[in-house]
Amino acid sequence: MAPKTKEQFAKIREDRKEEILNAALELFAKQGITHTTMQDIARKANISKGLIYNYFSSKEDLLNELIKSFINHLYDFFDPDGDGILTTEEMKYFIEQQVSTFKMNIDYWKFLYMLLIQPSAQEMMDKLQLEVLTSKMWKMIATYFKKHNFEDPESETWLFHTTLDGIVMNYIFNPDKYPIDNVKDLLIKRYCKPL
Repeated sequence: MAPKTKEQFAKIREDRKEEILNAALELFAKQGITHTTMQDIARKANISKGLIYNYFSSKEDLLNELIKSFINHLYDFFDPDGDGILTTEEMKYFIEQQVSTFKMNIDYWKFLYMLLIQPSAQEMMDKLQLEVLTSKMWKMIATYFKKHNFEDPESETWLFHTTLDGIVMNYIFNPDKYPIDNVKDLLIKRYCKPL
């Protein structure tokens, strides 16, 4: 058997990190952040407690990574051409991909929202949320709304952001009855009108 390449080691490391994050997310959501230990997370991820510290320096570091991952995940499909300008087609694509992601990964989103409503996650979430609000993406959305002649682009950006949050929360807690595709179509109708 040939020795592993650097790329193979990097892939193994990334996969292991993902396993740890998924184990932590599930335990934090079910047991609470305060009642979950690094030992619990290691056990759930089928690794030793010592090994987990090769990936995360503390439980807070792990929580921080989970929350950052959540925020980054929300915007994975944002501005796909990377030109810094949000077009109508890109806004439509973003909305469609977000809804598709919510539908395909309902357990992930359920755990994540259960985690984020815990008091111990609030301070960190507030800090990271501030980063999102001042980010290039937030400004791009506000610029998009300004270009599309929305009366108050900044407030419209807040509405858009909180609407996406509301869609996820309603869908994950009532997937059989919540009309997510109809809501998605209304969102597209509201925000994706050609100039």
